[in-house]
Parts: sequence; structure tokens; C-alpha cells
Amino acid sequence: MAEDGNTYLKSEKEVIDQLSKNSPLYEHEAIQGYPVTGQDTQKITLEQAKKVYSPAQAVKDAQKWLTGFGSTSGYEDYGTEERTSSKEDKDPGWLGNLDAKTVCGKESVPNRTLTCGFVGKLDTKYPTMRTTSKTIGKAKLTYVTQAKVAKEDTTTSGWKAGGKVTISASPENKGGGAETSFEYNQSTSVTNKWESMAEERRDVDIPDKTTGWLEGRANGGWYTGYILQKIDNTDGKAQKIVAIPARVLIQAPTDSAPLTWVKRQN
Repeated sequence: MAEDGNTYLKSEKEVIDQLSKNSPLYEHEAIQGYPVTGQDTQKITLEQAKKVYSPAQAVKDAQKWLTGFGSTSGYEDYGTEERTSSKEDKDPGWLGNLDAKTVCGKESVPNRTLTCGFVGKLDTKYPTMRTTSKTIGKAKLTYVTQAKVAKEDTTTSGWKAGGKVTISASPENKGGGAETSFEYNQSTSVTNKWESMAEERRDVDIPDKTTGWLEGRANGGWYTGYILQKIDNTDGKAQKIVAIPARVLIQAPTDSAPLTWVKRQN
């Protein structure tokens, strides 16, 4: 892996290429249920989402990859309603004045059949979650690193949860460094769930007249797309899909390690 030995990576392309060998990512991912962890807390607009992934294609993909999004026979089809941003996640007419997370987590909604999920397209690979201070060489540093995974399992049928990763990287013998944490989710393609990484000591040998540092890269990616709600009005025999822009951090499907520590150099 990139952190073994004394291998330094200078460019972002080198980092992505190296991590792709060990933690490959799919171009598209899908989550069955409302993603209660891992969502970007920033407002995601419909315009932003459409630049990455069209709502029409997202619905087609959900019908292929998720259950409960197919057309209901004998019901009038109202098509797809596109919300203007991730903050516009209520449907007073069909679902009452409840936000998407709450209504997706309800056991039942009177006179409605509801299915929730997320589909997205990869927009950022292996985001940086922690970085040490940059040091000018010649120097030799030893960092103590650790990553703890707290899984957030849920029994709520309409939700999907991944967990929270807490990471630290501090110089040896200088006390514990500040911790950084982030949430993530898991797609339908995940075969190995993230597990905690034991405390390790990592030597960083910085050559003369160069600048070096250590980066903690998530073995996953940010996916921009839509939280989809397939709603059947059982009273009025009508159906529609609601597309709410969203961005979710999803773990690499086959890697049980949440992070790769990468040695960087200018």
C-alpha cells in the first residue's frame, strides 16, 4: 500500500491511481433506504446534482438496482417531481409536513405505500479526512495513527446506516493529537464492512529541501445524486417519484479498512 516503506506521492493523480489498486470504487452506487449517515451537510442544489447525474437516469437506475421503485400496475403515473435542493425534502400534499428522514423511517403512512433510497454518481475519489502539518526536510518524524469505526446499525426498515470513523495522527511522544471524525454509508454492493484500524507508528523520512506530510484518505468516495421516494397513493390509485438532491460518502465496496495513510511530498 502507499503508506508502506518510504514511498512518497507528489501528485493527486499518483494518490488516486495508487488507492484505486487497493480500494476500487464504482462509478455509480445505490443505497436501499434513506441514508441516515454520511450525507453532506452542505446544501446540494438541483443544478449542482444535474451537472453530475440526471434525475431521469437516476430513476431508471433505481428501478434496476433497488427494490420497490417499479411502476405499480393500475395506478395513474404522476411522473417524477424534482426538488430544488437537499433542504426541500417535504411533500405536504402526499406525505404530510414531515421531512424525508422522518417519513422514510415511519413504519407506515396512512393510505400510502412508500419506498426510499439513494442513487448517486461518483464525483470525488478518496477524500482527505486528516492531514499532518507540513515539515521541511531533512527530517525524520514518527506519527502515531489510529482509526476507530463505530457502526450505526438501525432496525428501521426505511433507513440505511453506515457509521462514524474517528481518526487521529499525532507526533510520537508529544501527547494525543486532536481527533477528526466523519460519517459514511454503505451501498448495496458492499461485501466488506469497514473495521477499526489498530494504533500504528509510521515513520516519515523527509528528504533534504523538500516538504513532506501525512494524509489520511478515506477508502471511499463522495457520490452526488438523489434521495428517491416512490409513493403510491392507495386511496387515489396514483403513483409518483420524488427526487431530492443529495451527496453521500460511501465506503469502497471491498475494503474493510476505512483509511489509507499516504505520504505526500512537494
